Amino acid sequence: MVAAILSSFIRKERAELSVVIGMTAGMIIFYYVLTQISVVARFITELLDMVAIEETYYLQLFKMLGVAYVAEFASSICRDAGHQSIAGMIELFAKILIVALSVPGLVFLVETLGSFV
Repeated sequence: MVAAILSSFIRKERAELSVVIGMTAGMIIFYYVLTQISVVARFITELLDMVAIEETYYLQLFKMLGVAYVAEFASSICRDAGHQSIAGMIELFAKILIVALSVPGLVFLVETLGSFV
């Protein structure tokens, strides 16, 4: 919140410094989130170990979550810098990458459903 207020005051006089402040605050928050996400990842891993699912599938899930968060962070920075078209391309690339990463899980789901039929 401090960075947002500081950035809004500085934006009038030095817009480029305002962007740097926003990016720095975003990186600090992103680092903090990454340190906390290890606890959540450990919990999900323990939960998935109780279920008979191969490690490959939930690693893909973590990769998809990572792509989504990094893409959101990157596109927000681009939007703050005034580059809406680059932000849109980042989001499109992330969506395509998430679909590509989900293919093994979809194959597993189809095979599992096929075994019941």
